[in-house]
Amino acid sequence: MSISSILSEIAQGIEKAISDAASEVGQALSDAVGAASAVGSEISQDIENITNTLGCTVQGMKDSGYTYYPALGIVNRAIKNANINGKVEPVSNIFQLFRHGVIIESAEGNYYYVGGASPYWGAGKDFFALQGGACFFISDSSIPTLMRKANIIVVRLKRRKLTSAPWQQPNPPEGCSTPVIGWFETAAENSRDAGGVMPNYLPYYTSLPFHALKVPGILVGISGDKLSATALKESLKLTSDQPPVPFIVARTVGTPFQQKNPNAVINGMMAVAVLDSQLQEKLCNLFITQDDSICNSLSTVKGFSDALIGAPVFTAYSCLSGCKEPGIVGLVASATQLAGPVVSLVLVPLPTAYTDQAFEQLASALGVQDVFNESVRALGNAREVIISLQSTYHISQTLASAIVDHLDWNDREQMMTDAKPYVEEAIKIEDGIKEALKEAKEEYLEEYVDECVAYHVNEDYDEWYNDSLDCVYSHSRKFGIAP
Repeated sequence: MSISSILSEIAQGIEKAISDAASEVGQALSDAVGAASAVGSEISQDIENITNTLGCTVQGMKDSGYTYYPALGIVNRAIKNANINGKVEPVSNIFQLFRHGVIIESAEGNYYYVGGASPYWGAGKDFFALQGGACFFISDSSIPTLMRKANIIVVRLKRRKLTSAPWQQPNPPEGCSTPVIGWFETAAENSRDAGGVMPNYLPYYTSLPFHALKVPGILVGISGDKLSATALKESLKLTSDQPPVPFIVARTVGTPFQQKNPNAVINGMMAVAVLDSQLQEKLCNLFITQDDSICNSLSTVKGFSDALIGAPVFTAYSCLSGCKEPGIVGLVASATQLAGPVVSLVLVPLPTAYTDQAFEQLASALGVQDVFNESVRALGNAREVIISLQSTYHISQTLASAIVDHLDWNDREQMMTDAKPYVEEAIKIEDGIKEALKEAKEEYLEEYVDECVAYHVNEDYDEWYNDSLDCVYSHSRKFGIAP
């Protein structure tokens, strides 16, 4: 079956699902459901453009690498109970502990996570955003606690370069470029409903056995009176390098929506996701062709999950000059389950210009200025301490940065104090490895010592030394020389 035939089937399925849901909802039960029902009626009237834009989106995103991979947000340590809508709710499964989002580099060269936050985050100092196998993080004991008060956050992060894979960021949709009328076409497309795709990793986890999803369990353990999510974080890092699963979304621009949260009023747009496993599987098979097991697992997705908060939605313009490059139109801020497989979504749009000022303004609009400010302050501390460690101890920037990664960035003076034992051990390990190489007449490997010691920073001296030494000798194996 051709791609166009498959897309036609999907479009017909979207129209039927939305029409059925709109009729079943009937009289509005709430503002959100009422708005969503109106969206359903509106979308069904613009199904042709939804079909065309969905086709352009699929065409542009298919086999396009990491550009459209979402980020996964997680903390190392979490709290067992959270106050949600005035009621204390305990953690029972892993989906309460991670969120989706995106990583964007500003014009000034700073990295930002814009995405979901969990009310169970806190109790530790580390927050991680994992995208395409690349790791971005912040280490500040005050950050996770500040994060958990909002659905969507904006936070500046440091990239862990030594362990990070190649990474590409999403961009806004490309506009129509037809001569003379291109600007008019773009404006017209912006005023019409459109089909889109929400890439995510939910099916990778809903397909796991039930005992793997429980908390406490295999992926999340108990550490004192808190939860340790280190195993879940490592699992998410591996998963983030896999192709995400596309969910079907129909976006409407005709129904702007305001959502109140504890910190601000979010000005968003409405959209509808159709979580029908048969339709989803058809779309999934267009994207993931080498391993159909993930597409087959879509039947394990039973409605919307909080883990999808922050997930990006992409769409592409269908212009007279042809399909344009897909781009991100917003992040999922909240959801309301309607009838059947239909879920209404509130999307928060991202800035069209990726500047530090634009992300600060977004943080302010979302009511998370304090999270943003604290992350900027913490990153400033990290950068200053890296410079101070280099000048004080005459170590490389690579090693200084790796040591700082293991500190709490809350207080600059304390960071220097906490870094000192790491630096002293690192110097001893480097000297010891270089001496061993000299005795073995393998000085040609000395150029790898600093990088290996930085890569394996550890509180345990013997483990740090042995791992670093093995790392150095791994380079000799690349040349076919046995250690």
